[in-house]
Amino acid sequence: MQEVEIKLVYDSFSHVMAYLVYPQELREKIDRVLGESENIKVFTEKLKQVISVEADSTHKTDGQIFLNELRKHLT
Repeated sequence: MQEVEIKLVYDSFSHVMAYLVYPQELREKIDRVLGESENIKVFTEKLKQVISVEADSTHKTDGQIFLNELRKHLT
Protein backbone atom coordinates (compact mmCIF):
# COMPACT_ATOMS: atom_id res chain seq x y z
CA MET A 1 0.00 0.00 0.00
CA GLN A 2 1.24 3.48 -0.80
CA GLU A 3 2.41 5.75 1.98
CA VAL A 4 -0.20 8.38 1.14
CA GLU A 5 -2.98 5.78 1.51
CA ILE A 6 -1.64 4.64 4.88
CA LYS A 7 -1.52 8.25 6.06
CA LEU A 8 -5.11 8.73 4.92
CA VAL A 9 -6.23 5.69 6.93
CA TYR A 10 -4.54 6.91 10.12
CA ASP A 11 -5.71 10.50 9.62
CA SER A 12 -9.28 9.24 9.27
CA PHE A 13 -8.87 7.15 12.41
CA SER A 14 -7.55 10.10 14.40
CA HIS A 15 -10.51 12.24 13.29
CA VAL A 16 -13.05 9.77 14.73
CA MET A 17 -11.13 8.38 17.69
CA ALA A 18 -13.00 10.59 20.18
CA TYR A 19 -16.32 9.11 19.00
CA LEU A 20 -15.30 5.46 19.38
CA VAL A 21 -16.10 3.27 22.36
CA TYR A 22 -13.30 0.78 21.66
CA PRO A 23 -10.63 2.73 19.76
CA GLN A 24 -7.76 0.40 20.68
CA GLU A 25 -9.55 -2.69 19.39
CA LEU A 26 -10.39 -0.95 16.12
CA ARG A 27 -6.82 0.30 15.78
CA GLU A 28 -5.55 -3.29 16.10
CA LYS A 29 -7.94 -4.42 13.35
CA ILE A 30 -6.88 -1.52 11.14
CA ASP A 31 -3.19 -2.33 11.64
CA ARG A 32 -3.75 -6.01 10.83
CA VAL A 33 -5.85 -5.37 7.72
CA LEU A 34 -3.41 -2.70 6.48
CA GLY A 35 -0.66 -5.32 6.55
CA GLU A 36 -2.77 -7.63 4.39
CA SER A 37 -3.88 -5.02 1.83
CA GLU A 38 -2.19 -3.90 -1.35
CA ASN A 39 -4.35 -0.78 -1.83
CA ILE A 40 -7.04 1.32 -0.15
CA LYS A 41 -9.91 -0.39 -1.99
CA VAL A 42 -8.81 -3.83 -0.79
CA PHE A 43 -8.30 -2.40 2.71
CA THR A 44 -11.86 -1.06 2.92
CA GLU A 45 -13.35 -4.32 1.63
CA LYS A 46 -11.35 -6.47 4.04
CA LEU A 47 -12.11 -4.20 6.99
CA LYS A 48 -15.83 -4.30 6.14
CA GLN A 49 -15.64 -8.11 6.27
CA VAL A 50 -13.81 -8.07 9.62
CA ILE A 51 -16.36 -5.67 11.08
CA SER A 52 -19.36 -7.60 9.73
CA VAL A 53 -18.48 -10.71 11.72
CA GLU A 54 -18.30 -8.83 15.03
CA ALA A 55 -20.83 -10.11 17.53
CA ASP A 56 -20.93 -6.87 19.52
CA SER A 57 -22.92 -4.09 17.85
CA THR A 58 -20.76 -1.43 19.51
CA HIS A 59 -17.66 -2.78 17.76
CA LYS A 60 -19.59 -2.78 14.48
CA THR A 61 -20.65 0.82 15.05
CA ASP A 62 -17.07 1.88 15.77
CA GLY A 63 -15.99 0.27 12.51
CA GLN A 64 -18.77 1.97 10.56
CA ILE A 65 -17.90 5.36 12.03
CA PHE A 66 -14.31 4.89 10.88
CA LEU A 67 -15.25 3.62 7.41
CA ASN A 68 -17.65 6.53 6.87
CA GLU A 69 -14.88 8.98 7.75
CA LEU A 70 -12.43 7.21 5.47
CA ARG A 71 -14.92 7.30 2.58
CA LYS A 72 -15.41 11.02 3.15
CA HIS A 73 -11.64 11.55 2.81
CA LEU A 74 -11.51 9.44 -0.35
CA THR A 75 -14.02 11.56 -2.23
